[in-house]
Amino acid sequence: MPATASKPKSLSEVLLKIEATIANRKKKTAAGQAEMAFGDSEGLAGADTMRGEVEDALDIIQLPLWENQVRGLPNPLARSALFSVARQNEPRQHLKERPITSVKGVEIFYTGEELRQDDEDVFLNLVHLARSQPLGHEVSFTAYSMLKSMGWPTSSPSYERLRLCILRLTANAVEIRFDAGSGKRGYGGTLVQEFTFKDEEDRHWKVRLNPKLITLFASDAYTQLDWRQRLKLRSPLAKWLHGFYFTHREPFGYKVETLKGLCGSSAHQLYHFRNGLKKALDLLVEEGFLKSWRIDPVTDVVTVMRATRAQALQ
Repeated sequence: MPATASKPKSLSEVLLKIEATIANRKKKTAAGQAEMAFGDSEGLAGADTMRGEVEDALDIIQLPLWENQVRGLPNPLARSALFSVARQNEPRQHLKERPITSVKGVEIFYTGEELRQDDEDVFLNLVHLARSQPLGHEVSFTAYSMLKSMGWPTSSPSYERLRLCILRLTANAVEIRFDAGSGKRGYGGTLVQEFTFKDEEDRHWKVRLNPKLITLFASDAYTQLDWRQRLKLRSPLAKWLHGFYFTHREPFGYKVETLKGLCGSSAHQLYHFRNGLKKALDLLVEEGFLKSWRIDPVTDVVTVMRATRAQALQ
């Protein structure tokens, strides 16, 4: 999917320029270095240039540069009901400072229209596009390319669905507090800062993300999700479980009732959710993400075993 920046250089470009500047400086002869010491204006200008480039590099906030076939997913979002598993045709709730069910060590408060797995698909893709340039600058794309990358039909209803997803991601306020390896962290703001679009034939969009989202993408705070596997999953619950268990290298056991709350299921009866859970877990086995799963008939605890990378590629 094409993405272009409005003006900035990427961090990698700035670092390459610094490296080239340093290499050129090393070519200075001893005599040239002596001249610089006694007032060589060219040498002083070069030093100032390099100093400015270093300052530019330090000012740049950029997401990790993961590979094209994965998507960066913050662990606090994956381990909560922020993006629920309710189906597309169910009415969405309007929430105000609502505590979102999440695992221990994560607290989320949300204001806005309820978010679901289709909103998460769009958010993951927007973040993916934003990774190649400084965070906080505009990301450009066509609605067509976005729909294709998510496996959605390129029909009028899908264009409208995409518009509403981006609108929901913009018209919200979320407060996230979570434990990470280096202590307690937090983020407060919208998931998408702003957007513009041209409702022409190509439906060209520009979206800007909040630079402070970088807090959610520290090395110990996010997971690189297998996008190709997610694209094959049409069940919202299977998608949520895929993201949830992806954040666990060795998944813990969770009771069925606990998983029901964590994924934001709207099932009224636990046995209805349990039946859907079994089907979703079977899908994850079929797609090679899970090797096996089991629900203890006595404790109702769900245990899963993730497939190794080699097993997943078979």
